[in-house]
Amino acid sequence: MSEIAVGNAGGAIRIELDESLYPKQAIYGAAYVFIDRCYVKLERIADKQVAVLLSPKDDGELSAEAAGGEFQNELLSQAWRRMILDDNRQLIEQVTTQALAGAAGPAGLDDLLDMEIGDETAFEDPLGIAMSWEDKYKPKAEAATDATDEPSASTSGAGEEAQG
Repeated sequence: MSEIAVGNAGGAIRIELDESLYPKQAIYGAAYVFIDRCYVKLERIADKQVAVLLSPKDDGELSAEAAGGEFQNELLSQAWRRMILDDNRQLIEQVTTQALAGAAGPAGLDDLLDMEIGDETAFEDPLGIAMSWEDKYKPKAEAATDATDEPSASTSGAGEEAQG
């Protein structure tokens, strides 16, 4: 069987699917999308053939025929997503690996212990650890005004001492 067989069974709709046409993961994905609106039953009817029984829930907003049509559309969507995933699996794995490697952060203790520290590099601070919090996070405008205020404060202080 290479087509979808649809039948109406007492207020429910039965859809028979061939797994060579629709992968099992696509069938499960489409069934999962419908569990909030329909009671979904999956059963194996033969080798590589699955029957899906959709029975709309009591709210009456969705008929069995409409549920069957929407299920078939969702099934196509899930099968298409599966094909895209299979075609791009290597790229997805590479991007994920790079993202996880980048999330590891800066060098660890082992990397720091392996560093060569000599007389010329002993007092370097590439990570800015020795810098005070105020110096590191002071707004640039405030830092500029502090630099201009310091010389004038020292000259005015000297003049006051001479007058007193």
